[in-house]
Amino acid sequence: MKNSSTSFLPVLLGTLGALVFYFFALPLPWVLGSMTACAVASLSGLPMRLPAWWRALALAVLGVLLGGSFTASTLQSLPDWWRTISLMLLLSGFYLLFSNFVLARWSGMTRLTRMFSAVPGGLAILSALSELYDADTRRIALNHSARLVSLLVLVPIVLSFVGEHDLQASAAAGGLVAFERAHLWQHGLLFLSAVAGPVLVRVIPFPLGVLLFPFLLSALLHGTGVVEVQLPAVVAATAQVVLGASIGIRFAGYSWRDIFLDGWLSIAIGVLLALMAAAAAWAASLFLEIEFPVLLLIFMPGGAAEMGVMAIALEADPAMVATHHILRVLAVVGGLSLALSWFLPARSSFKKKQS
Repeated sequence: MKNSSTSFLPVLLGTLGALVFYFFALPLPWVLGSMTACAVASLSGLPMRLPAWWRALALAVLGVLLGGSFTASTLQSLPDWWRTISLMLLLSGFYLLFSNFVLARWSGMTRLTRMFSAVPGGLAILSALSELYDADTRRIALNHSARLVSLLVLVPIVLSFVGEHDLQASAAAGGLVAFERAHLWQHGLLFLSAVAGPVLVRVIPFPLGVLLFPFLLSALLHGTGVVEVQLPAVVAATAQVVLGASIGIRFAGYSWRDIFLDGWLSIAIGVLLALMAAAAAWAASLFLEIEFPVLLLIFMPGGAAEMGVMAIALEADPAMVATHHILRVLAVVGGLSLALSWFLPARSSFKKKQS
């Protein structure tokens, strides 16, 4: 019973936080409201946990929502994205080097912990990798979480400052589509696409698979015109609340003192990276026929899920944003894994040699 109550508590608090944000017309209520409520509760010492399969289903639903932004014209324009993909990858490399430099100077981390903490995005995969090496997974999680929170908060502020988006209008956005009984079979296909994520990832353990597989299936269904509807409003909102809660409860076990002593540096790095992404997006918008909000979300060094859900809420070409971030996470994490396998054997390899 105790485990059940601690499992439902993040969703309950997240829902309340989202409703407060929605009532006051604050931006991105389903994600930011849920995240804020759960983060404050976690730092205040409330015991909370969220079953892994809840987050998996939320990511799968998000994948379907992101894929739903694909059209036939979107599929045809995929080859034209090579310029923004190249810029994004170059920026990701710069983000990594800059973050590593700042952490090396002021954090006191070991080289491995610093490297894992400096990688832009991909916390779940990086946490699994860091456990194979002599890296401080707890500090890595804190640094990534603090940086992500700063990015999620800063995106609406930047867009509001440059006057590129009506944040009050976007407060209720995020896939709020009414259920259409006339298209029941299309909704059924979308739900099957969502369920396919957690199922396929067990057979094909691909990075971001729980989000990627539903994303690809939904993109195929929408891009070919087989499906023309989106998931119901309550499903979209619930998935975003669960995602926000999963970010907020990352601070469970930490104290306000931990945030002050260690998390502040990652928050500062997040602010600086957000400003760099904004500058790069503004410069790129001058010679590319792409709107600033879309470029901003593409260049932000956040996770694919988090930036994708922001693109949905802000109606900033979710298909393009999600595709770029999935490619970025795969490229960065793939390159890191390759580098580690070349230069540093995992702890399990040491154990095998000693046994």
